[in-house]
Amino acid sequence: MKYCPSCQREYSDDYNFCEDDGTKLIEKKTEQSSVKSSDKIVCPSCGKENMKTAHFCEFCGANLQKRSQEKVKQQSKFKQKYQQKKKLYNVLFALLVVIVIALVAGYQYGKSYYSKDQQIERFATSLNAADPKKLAEVVVSGDKNFSPSAKNLTSFTDYLKQNKDYAALLNKNLYEENATNHDVYVKKAGKYLFLFDKYELVLQPVYFNIHTNIKGMELAMNDQKEAASDNEDYTWKLGPVAPGQYQFAANFDLNGKTRTVDRTVNQVNREKLKNNRRDLSFAVKKVKFDFESPLKNGELLLDGKPLADIKSGKAEGISFVWNADEKLQIKQELGDLTVTSAALDFAADDYLEKDYEKGSLKYSLAVFQIYPSTNAKSGDFYINDKKVRSVSEDGYEDPIVIVPTEKPYHIQLKQKLADTELKSKTETIDPMDYPELSASADLEIAEGIDDYEISDRLTDLYYDVADFTDEELDFGNSEAADLADYFSGGSDNADYIDFKDNFIIPARKAKKKAFVNSELEEVEKVTRTSTNNYDVQYVVHYETVYNDDTDSVSQYFRYKKAAFVVEDGVVRIKDLRGKDNFEEVPASNYE
Repeated sequence: MKYCPSCQREYSDDYNFCEDDGTKLIEKKTEQSSVKSSDKIVCPSCGKENMKTAHFCEFCGANLQKRSQEKVKQQSKFKQKYQQKKKLYNVLFALLVVIVIALVAGYQYGKSYYSKDQQIERFATSLNAADPKKLAEVVVSGDKNFSPSAKNLTSFTDYLKQNKDYAALLNKNLYEENATNHDVYVKKAGKYLFLFDKYELVLQPVYFNIHTNIKGMELAMNDQKEAASDNEDYTWKLGPVAPGQYQFAANFDLNGKTRTVDRTVNQVNREKLKNNRRDLSFAVKKVKFDFESPLKNGELLLDGKPLADIKSGKAEGISFVWNADEKLQIKQELGDLTVTSAALDFAADDYLEKDYEKGSLKYSLAVFQIYPSTNAKSGDFYINDKKVRSVSEDGYEDPIVIVPTEKPYHIQLKQKLADTELKSKTETIDPMDYPELSASADLEIAEGIDDYEISDRLTDLYYDVADFTDEELDFGNSEAADLADYFSGGSDNADYIDFKDNFIIPARKAKKKAFVNSELEEVEKVTRTSTNNYDVQYVVHYETVYNDDTDSVSQYFRYKKAAFVVEDGVVRIKDLRGKDNFEEVPASNYE
């Protein structure tokens, strides 16, 4: 049996060289099989196995112990060097662990800090602070011609401070990525640290195109003067500027007088922009006209400023420079209510000053008429919780004449009594819903007693009084009790006692008087003073009939303010209020 001393592969005696590496085969001694491989050493020169205790190779004579010692020596040196640098290796390993942990923690922090929501929240904080310097550090421009410096952002931040609703809307819109239809929006713009999405807060500036038809007009925007117009078809191209509020002032000469047209423009939310430009007109027209209206008084306003007083529904020779972007309105005082009309439909070309002659150009105002109806005999009409007039005493209500407004009218009737206030339901009338400029309002209040109930009660009273004055008819305790029932407090009422002792009994005892015929002629007025109390004005007809040939005497007397009360559903006289409340009325008024 042979084997390869290099790869230890065994061969039969017929082989002389190893098929794998070409090494010459040697015979395998039987005694070697009993020796453990761990007790053998391979000769580095010839590759044959020797006993571990052998000093020299029995095949080639090479020194086996010298090489083994060198190997041990090399291993010892390596071990010694490792021991010397073991502390360093441990430090480097710990440092590596710390670096890995720091990288993981840093990534997690960056993932949170640079998240879209966190970046937007920081943008919102900057907007809410409304500090132009701080905002300039985070905002970028959507226009290469606009520099978002603190100076250029002042109009924007001033508007943010004064308009919290606008600021809230901007914050809400930030969550719409690339929403270029807003004044500011959020846009993705690369990466942070090559790992995290980067977002930018983009502000979109605007431009103004301002046109005039006046040569030599001087224009200023936020007190910054621009070049004067050099022809009658001139346009200033201003911008870019940040969104916000801008004050424009145009000065020009007209008919030898210096005129000024001021405008305040809120340019936000991308409104009224065409190709990122806002068109404004300072073209002017000189108009003059006379004014007439059903309104008794008021004030004509031009863009919110007083222009002319309206007295007795008229104003003459009203002249002004007309700007198509301005509004002509009426300010009306109606009782305690002050109301401003919607913009009047005004065609300036119909009222040019060059065409004016007194009485030739008249502007007639269309008014709104509210027709109130109510069952109340007293009280006041209120519009938008302001008193405008009182309820008519005759029960016939004329329309309430008021200027048409852009906002609804809220109309109500209130009746103040001594112990309470009665109110009708509130009627809401929107002038925009009534092209015919008129509407009705049903303003009923909780009913008390009707006029006819008082009338019936007084009719019965004076019918009984006429009988009680007739000596031929009874007037005993029963009849006295019936009379007392007409009065609050019964027989203790002073007016009951006066009726009985000073009118009925003397009439019965008079020798010449047969009786006094009394009857209610008219209830003229009923005024409710509290929940159950009423003031009543009425007229009574007294006719004294005599026993002899004396002609009867017919007289009419008015009780100007008699007090009545409702007790348990029954109307009774509380107080006729003495002689000062009693007057004779000419009979010719009724005969």
